[in-house]
Amino acid sequence: MNIHPQKQRTLKHAVEITGIALHSGRFIHAVINPAPANYGIVFERIDVSGCDRIVPATIDNAVQNELCTRIENKDGVKVQTIEHFMAAFHGLNIDNLHIEIDGSEMPILDGSSQQITDRLNAVGIIEQDDFKQVLVLTEEIEYQDDSGVIMRLTPSDMLEMDITIDFDDAAIGTQRCTYIHEQDGFDDNLANARTFCLLRDVEQIRRSGMGQGGSLDNAVVVDDGKILNPTGLRGDDEFVRHKTLDCLGDLYLLGMTMKAKLVASRPGHAASTALLKLLKSRPEAFEVVKGNSPVALTPSWSMPDAAVASPSQ
Repeated sequence: MNIHPQKQRTLKHAVEITGIALHSGRFIHAVINPAPANYGIVFERIDVSGCDRIVPATIDNAVQNELCTRIENKDGVKVQTIEHFMAAFHGLNIDNLHIEIDGSEMPILDGSSQQITDRLNAVGIIEQDDFKQVLVLTEEIEYQDDSGVIMRLTPSDMLEMDITIDFDDAAIGTQRCTYIHEQDGFDDNLANARTFCLLRDVEQIRRSGMGQGGSLDNAVVVDDGKILNPTGLRGDDEFVRHKTLDCLGDLYLLGMTMKAKLVASRPGHAASTALLKLLKSRPEAFEVVKGNSPVALTPSWSMPDAAVASPSQ
């Protein structure tokens, strides 16, 4: 396969983002800082002490969860609801960031990645001196569960996604989205698609301790064929575009982009985590390329050694 080498990227300046957390309902302050080449995407819980507060965003640290993407280090320090931020980082091809956060969950904002990408683009994205790592799939990987979820990765010359959802509410129904990362602009095609839920599920979600910060300001709520949000939808296919956005964010737990095609039916965060852990267990099914040369993965899957160092440029 012919890999066109690309340089790693980070932000030109730091970005502050504040807002309500979807599940805890807490007001959260986060600072997204530039980081050196080969650093990766790393979260730091500045509100904790006496333990390791660094949580690299890698599949090794991913914990299966149905309602959000959650990462947790060996000391039990977690950061959750990172999927819309990870989608923005992946969509904008940003490799290296150090994110300081004063709670266990990233802000939900409007329920999409739009405000995140707008802020990142506004401060500027710069190239760095080293090449990106790319995971090149060489054999098919498939995950299925008893609920009808199917997620299949097959070899491809680019990152392609073919996502299908199927809901019994008439406002959603069956929808399909195709997305080619190298060709379809993330900003124009996926970034503004918001998270969504069925009204009948809200009470159960809240009883479980989740969804405490949810509202019509940060989620599309559907009830018996009706959209309850006064502003309506951002396109008839907003539901499946958001699921595609979620998948793009979850795939970035590889610590790099990939050359593969993802075909998914009824995907979710837990299934994405299971798929990537299955991929990790099959080293014969992929190779990692940097520039034009195969490289070995670091012991902690894909997080470079630089992640333990200072993020200063």
